[in-house]
Amino acid sequence: MALLLRALLVLALALGGHQAHAGQACLVMPEEAGAFSEAAEAMGAELRSAGHRVQTFPGPLRADDATALNACALIITLGARTAQGIAALAPRSLILHTLLPRSTYERLPLRPEDARRVSAIFIDQPASRQIELLRIALPEWQRVALLVGPESLDMGQRLQLAARDRRLRPALAQISDESELYPTLQRTLGGEPGILLAVPDSTVYNNRTISNILLTAYHQRSPVVGFSPAYVKAGALLALYSTPAQVGQQAGEAGRLGLATGALPPPAAPRHFRISTNPYVARSLGIQLEDPGTLRERLERSEAGQ
Repeated sequence: MALLLRALLVLALALGGHQAHAGQACLVMPEEAGAFSEAAEAMGAELRSAGHRVQTFPGPLRADDATALNACALIITLGARTAQGIAALAPRSLILHTLLPRSTYERLPLRPEDARRVSAIFIDQPASRQIELLRIALPEWQRVALLVGPESLDMGQRLQLAARDRRLRPALAQISDESELYPTLQRTLGGEPGILLAVPDSTVYNNRTISNILLTAYHQRSPVVGFSPAYVKAGALLALYSTPAQVGQQAGEAGRLGLATGALPPPAAPRHFRISTNPYVARSLGIQLEDPGTLRERLERSEAGQ
């Protein structure tokens, strides 16, 4: 009986200590949850597995949400708008922004002292990974067209540098308005076909423009590489992307670390990724393309060796 009581006491102390370190994590959702729900589920599962409580705040945020949010040990935002809303409220909690472009995060009002308290998991892939995929998947293609807008100029410049490092020939063109899109695209792809590497930027790539962009590139015999599986379904040759669940799990792991140590890891690109391909477009353009699994494995090995 004494041994049983001692075991129960040890268990109670262990559980009590575990709960003492548990913190409240608050997930701030956008108004239109959509695919964000998949990410939120992965985040919640990861955080709950460590004993943390998880509360969801549906958007849009209101001024009177500030009090409740300040009671959260960790705030995780999903999407660019929720990140901007939280930045305006300026709570003193740990803040992890997710599923937003790196350029959006870099425009948030951050102070030097926020470096260990505020962090992010970006939605966009690192430039080095995107360019390495082109080298692996399309080794015979040297010319890379980059069409960017105001939101994506920084990413375009990073891709340009990464392409030069891989001895490719990048052509960077910027537009400031959607009306400039097609003349600029035709000039950029005209004369010599090249890979059109799409980047997240609503001025350039949106529901109004994507069909015509794909058709224009196809007529120029130029393959398009997109940043979501929807682009492959619409007619892109391939796409490199991370699923909401992959980003959500990574965010949950970063949140667990932050709650355990009081400091979040530095901002990071998605760690895990997927590749989709369109074999019909590949055949139409006369391109020999490996299957998505093989391309992903080769890209992962390349990154591991760097």
